Order: sequence, then structure tokens, then C-alpha cells
Amino acid sequence: MIAAGELIVLAVLGYLFIRTQAASHGPSASRQLRSAERAYKMWVRGFAAGVGDQPAVVILEPDALAELSNCRDKAARLARLQMLSYAVRTIQTKSDQVYLDAGHSNWVPAGQMARRLQAADVGQAYGFSLNVANYDPTGREIGYATVLDRYLGQAKRFVIDTSRNGQGRAGGGGHLAARSTSRALQGAGQGALAPRLFADPNSQAANWVRAHHGAPLARQVRQRIANQPTAKWFGAWSGDIAAAVSGYTSAAFRAHKVPVLVAYDIPQLGCRGNNAAGAKKWCNPPDRRLGSVPQVLDGQGDMALWIKAPGESDGNCGVGTGTRMGEFSPVIANELISGKS
Repeated sequence: MIAAGELIVLAVLGYLFIRTQAASHGPSASRQLRSAERAYKMWVRGFAAGVGDQPAVVILEPDALAELSNCRDKAARLARLQMLSYAVRTIQTKSDQVYLDAGHSNWVPAGQMARRLQAADVGQAYGFSLNVANYDPTGREIGYATVLDRYLGQAKRFVIDTSRNGQGRAGGGGHLAARSTSRALQGAGQGALAPRLFADPNSQAANWVRAHHGAPLARQVRQRIANQPTAKWFGAWSGDIAAAVSGYTSAAFRAHKVPVLVAYDIPQLGCRGNNAAGAKKWCNPPDRRLGSVPQVLDGQGDMALWIKAPGESDGNCGVGTGTRMGEFSPVIANELISGKS
């Protein structure tokens, strides 16, 4: 049995399919938004049912708040905030921990992001997540979290995706100096959480290792990536969402572990920006490295987690040229392990 207080880590990238290209305020656009809200609420209820009564950490809607500015009208922005609020209130229970995603320190200024978090009911959530699938150094994100807490007027817990941030952020610049931190990292956690997390034996990295047994890189991939717990993502592509979530979490429970989940096929959301913009900075950039393994960062329980699976491609770009989004690439994996292109 899983001991009380142990946690499931789930990344939720649900089907927030607001069609903001319909910028008019006519009856058709209004019906479309209402239909989207109904469908999303049904999806959220299915997700919550799949988690069931087991304690869980839920990373809720990566990028949804950070991309709010890209929505083309006020109605779409309001609908998105209402859907996020509904998801927080539905999934967050006494045993679950919902982290509403807040982008990263180089995206939306902290004051503006805090207002968005409040509008989406972060007060009802356990905390917020940062740096999902991004490369900002952990110290920088802790500094951003500290400033967000100041604007929020309360100390919310946070998690940081450290799966690919061992070499710092691609591109330079940003809203906060890397030294702007108020929470000490030295000695914190020492990876104590890692033994309790579920490393999926059927992850893409694990399957690649089995298929290439004896290859020089296979041992490194197994030890450095496949054996580490990584979040599994769920979304519209998951089919019956209640069954999909329940099936995965049940496998982890049978192993007496806490599952970590990651999705590899991000749906096209109505409020998304131009994926081509700045792609060199975020799409399989060179000279990146693995970050710290999942662990507790401080005495408050803030955590470093692997939310983006290392080695899985961001798309046909950068060092992942020739790969599909979400596909495991030994070239990318080797890049992250060695830090060399």
C-alpha cells in the first residue's frame, strides 16, 4: 500500500479548445464558447474520477495562463479563466495537490501572472507550477516563485520542472536576475522524494533501451533517464480520460510507488501563439543538459519534478531535426546527458 501523504504526480494538459479565431461576438461564437466550456467540464470530471480517492499532485494546464494574452477577445479570455477555475475546484481535494501552471520567469511579468492566477482561483489550489518543458535554471524560478507569492499575498507551494534545465536557459534575458532567490537550495531534499516516485517501465525511453540493449548509449539512457520518475501527460488524445488516468495510476499503486506522468502530444489550443516565434530558444535547442532529479527543494515541501520527459522531442527543429513532437530521440537524450551537440 502507498503510505498516507504520498503523492501521485499527474500533468494535465486538457482540451482547452477555445476557438478564439471567431473574434466576433455573434450568436455562433457564443454558442461555440458555451459548447467548449461544457465539453471541458465533462473532461475535468472524467479526469477527477480517474484519480479517485488516491492522493495526487496535478500539474494543471501548462501554458494556459501564460498564453492568455494571445486570445483574440475578452469572451475567450474569460471563458478560459472560468474553465481553469472549474478545474481547480473540481480536482483539488483534501488529499490532492493541484498546481496551476504559471509559465516561467522569462515569459509573463510576475505581477501580471499573479493577477491571472488569482482570476483562475489559485487560492483554491495547492500551488502553482513553473518552467514546464523549459530551460530556466532552478534558482531563477525560485526567485520568480518568491515574487509571485509576494504579489499573491500568500505563500503558495510550487513545483519546478528541472528535467532539462541543467545548463540554464536558452536565449538569455528575462524578467528576473538568476541571483534573485530567497529560498536556499543547498542540501535541500537530496533526492529524498525520488525513491517514492513511479518510473514508468513502458516509457518511451525505457522501450528504446530494451530495443537497443547492448548499444553504448543504452546504459546511460537507462541510468540517467529511463530509471527516473517523469510526469505523464493526459489530454484530449487520451480517449476515455477516466479509464486512461485510472489505468496508469492503478499500475503505480500495484508497484507501491507514486506515479509521475507526461503527455507527448500537446493539442492546438485556441489561445496559443505562433509556435514558430522564437523556436530556436525553446525547440530542442543545443547545449542543454539534464537538471536535478526529482526532489524536495526546501522545508516547505516545494519540489523539483521532471514534468517534460527528457529525450522526447519538441518537434522537427534544433537538435531534434527529423523527429516528431513527443518522439523519443537518442540524439536529444545524448545531448542532455553529455551537454554536447
